[in-house]
Amino acid sequence: MNIRIVPIDQINAAAYNPRVDLQPGDVEYEKLRRSIEEFGYLEPIVWNELRGHMVVGHQ
Repeated sequence: MNIRIVPIDQINAAAYNPRVDLQPGDVEYEKLRRSIEEFGYLEPIVWNELRGHMVVGHQ
């Protein structure tokens, strides 16, 4: 595994990902926000360097 810091403008959401674009105020967004506040962010984003798309971590 190669862990590194990548500028956010190099990371693109994959168009094929079925996740909804959550916004502040949405029920699922607020659940996710509270979970991160309580437990921290536990899983890194998985990024396809060749295509610049996220593989895991859209939410």
